[in-house]
Amino acid sequence: MKTMSIRQHKLPIAALERIDDLCLEFEQKWQINDPPAIESFLDDEFEPSARDALLAELIVLEIDYRRRRGETPTEQEYQERFPAITSAIREAFQLGDKPSAPFEPPSIERLAELFPSLEIIELLGAGGMGAVYKARQAGLDRVVAIKILPEEFGHDVKFSLRFTREARTLAKLSHPNIVALYEFGNVADTYYFLMEYIEGSTLRDVVKAGELDPKHALAIVPHLCDALQYAHDKGIVHRDIKPENILMSADGAVKIADFGLSRIVSNESQQPALTATHQVMGTPRYMAPEQLEGMHNVDHRADIYSLGVVIYEMLTGELPIGRFAAPSEKVEIDVRLDDVVLRTLEKEPMRRYQRASQIKSDLHSITSGKTEGLAATIAYEAKLDVSKEKSSSVLKSSSVALEQQEMAGRLLLMRRHLMGQVEKSLRPLFRGQLLQVLLGIVLILLGVQCWALNTEIPHRVASGVILHVYGVLVISQAILVCTRIRRIDYSKTVDEIRSKLDSVRSGYLRAGVIIGFVWWLMWIPVSVAIGFDAVVLYPNSLIPSLVVGVVGFVISVWLYLRFLNSSETSSDAAKRTFSSKSLQAAYLALDEIEQAQIR
Repeated sequence: MKTMSIRQHKLPIAALERIDDLCLEFEQKWQINDPPAIESFLDDEFEPSARDALLAELIVLEIDYRRRRGETPTEQEYQERFPAITSAIREAFQLGDKPSAPFEPPSIERLAELFPSLEIIELLGAGGMGAVYKARQAGLDRVVAIKILPEEFGHDVKFSLRFTREARTLAKLSHPNIVALYEFGNVADTYYFLMEYIEGSTLRDVVKAGELDPKHALAIVPHLCDALQYAHDKGIVHRDIKPENILMSADGAVKIADFGLSRIVSNESQQPALTATHQVMGTPRYMAPEQLEGMHNVDHRADIYSLGVVIYEMLTGELPIGRFAAPSEKVEIDVRLDDVVLRTLEKEPMRRYQRASQIKSDLHSITSGKTEGLAATIAYEAKLDVSKEKSSSVLKSSSVALEQQEMAGRLLLMRRHLMGQVEKSLRPLFRGQLLQVLLGIVLILLGVQCWALNTEIPHRVASGVILHVYGVLVISQAILVCTRIRRIDYSKTVDEIRSKLDSVRSGYLRAGVIIGFVWWLMWIPVSVAIGFDAVVLYPNSLIPSLVVGVVGFVISVWLYLRFLNSSETSSDAAKRTFSSKSLQAAYLALDEIEQAQIR
């Protein structure tokens, strides 16, 4: 009978988490050339079985790192250091000495036994990371894709924890350009993902068939940017962006698949290792330089590099290998697109785009321009020029193209800077609305204490209810403005952003009517709530207060209707005057963008 390996023992979740954290710390020390002693990581608080599992994991890691440094660790050496776990040490050396057998996808019959609720239709594809099958969920009458991971993934004591952690996060990814994950789990030691099935083909198939012209390629890129930016904002890096993982559905939708290779990025100071055994994940032709070098601080900018490779391949049909030409020298496209593509392919992560949304924004700025036709490129002009002055014409074309490219780069940087100013200008307004939410909560609490303890006193009940309702209005108006600010997409055109800004201003000014103007009267219930009942108990106090409040309210409403709802040209200036300084600064930044003719 086969005995169970120490690394396959079932352990409590708390022990698994502790083992995972200690192994991560152990790897990080090796990666900064500060090799620690295994003994220093053995936690005495562990139960014996958990301590043995941790020790086995640390031995596997140390052997792997030592071999990568050119050392030759021996089994005898570790047997003498740790005589209590001889079988685990023997297994660790066997793992490194013998090549792993290629992954054999299970048969359709075997899969049907494991998943009786699914009708397995066919094997779609298989690779080192598992196999994908097409299946049908009879109960829901929908077609799905099920991915099976190799059995070797379950041999690591930490894998169950890591699989569950990542799958839970991946299941929360809900985006129209990301393949949805419906379910995940483990059946008979077989880990699986149940995913959305996409009827169509991969981007690889489309590129190979030569069915992708530059215009269609550029139409695909914004969808990829949206998906990556969404995932990056959730702390998830794909690490294997390539045409095979980009699906083109029959209805024209673009979706990124196989986020199963991604690791959750925690923060800048504590990056997880690529894998538990320091394997490099990804496809070499599409991997960022830092991935190929096995660096431990790989982050979302690796995806941006891979996306650049995909864009270049979609445009030219070639990979950017070695000293490659700019895309405009290969195909007839706007020369300004060279700057976008080449920036995604910078070797240094700091010199690349820092966010996928910036790529989308720059592409949109170029493709939505009002220029007539495409900017001239060196290669394109050279093909047309057959006169005796060919060389001088090419030189002139080169100079013009370089000037245009330089100017385009400056305009793109200027637009990003000014859009950043718009976003920055609205932050004080956003924070002010959050304070308004707190004010609304205070008013609600004040109203509650006013009437809850004085239900037999009519004027205190009335004042409390008024404050309660007013507090709800204050909160709802603040949330409305905050929501509209958050909905502004700075990658859109200036006109679209201005429309969103107008919506924010409209909500802010309406709030002024509901909240600010009504305050002419609201001080009366506030006074009652804090104990000054004399305001309503004595006619000589109440009547003048109401008259002043009503008159002030009517005048305020009249001014609003007269100046702010007017369709005259001057009304826009009036609206800006009545708006907050944040909104005024945002409009000024937008005006600068328009004056610079940057769309």
